[in-house]
Amino acid sequence: PVGAGNLETSNRIVDVVFLALAKALPGRIPAAASGTMMNLMIGGLHCGKYWSYYETIGGGTGARPFKDGVSGVHVNMTNTLNTPIEIAEREYPVIFTQYRIREGSGGEGKFRGGDGIVRSLVVLTPAKVSIIASRLKTRPWGLEGGEPGLPGKIVIKKSSGEVLEIYSQTTSLDPGDEITVETPGGGGFGARD
Repeated sequence: PVGAGNLETSNRIVDVVFLALAKALPGRIPAAASGTMMNLMIGGLHCGKYWSYYETIGGGTGARPFKDGVSGVHVNMTNTLNTPIEIAEREYPVIFTQYRIREGSGGEGKFRGGDGIVRSLVVLTPAKVSIIASRLKTRPWGLEGGEPGLPGKIVIKKSSGEVLEIYSQTTSLDPGDEITVETPGGGGFGARD
């Protein structure tokens, strides 16, 4: 879809440009950032009204030549704000169960990549969830001996106990289902001493 073209393709363009610049200007370009907008869209019918919740979830920036990456921020073209949990729970039939830094997801190196985020919520009513994301299989690259960051991961724990790992797709949620989004960390920069 055209929406995904801007959301995820633009992040790949940044990666290609930065990697080319890193080869031309060694020691001056940061490692790869999380590289996804990690779009989470959930909606349905509740108490006779349609509702929809949309969130982009930040990740880690790549380590820089002289400094660690930044954890839990939006990168590249995301340009959106974090929805406070209190507002989302008041407006939508959801309960958040986790919101934290995904410690250790940034790549190792002389300078570490920034860590991603873990955000989980339970739906209280039947709903559909749509994910548009990348870097769920491919890791954000490190530079000059730095290690790549961890890829993202999206898991649905069904109220029945079944656990499903999903990718960019649309699927149904039942009341009590929990969805957990783990965003990628950024790549590391330089070999560890």
